[in-house]
Amino acid sequence: MDTDTVLPRRCPPEQAATVIAMGSHTPDARELDGRTLHGARNVVEDVRTATREAADISDAFSAGDISDLVPLHEIVTGQRPVKSGRRRVFRSGGMAWEDLVIAKTVLQK
Repeated sequence: MDTDTVLPRRCPPEQAATVIAMGSHTPDARELDGRTLHGARNVVEDVRTATREAADISDAFSAGDISDLVPLHEIVTGQRPVKSGRRRVFRSGGMAWEDLVIAKTVLQK
């Protein structure tokens, strides 16, 4: 296993795979490498937050491995279609405050 990413470098995911990575939200923590992100439909909760707090996303931008991030709300609302045959990556920062807001809303209903 690679020491700084979740997926081993020698074993990148298939082109049509769906990859979900969540949890790291510091500028020095990486879950995915540029090969996993390159050519994928990369979906994030919020573009500004992802480029500021997710080292794997900001590093991939700097290296030219990715040039476009899709905010999750654009997928959910149908503004951007999800194409088959292309790797899909959802990279979440795992923000606990969002979990609390959702839990509170659900409990109040």
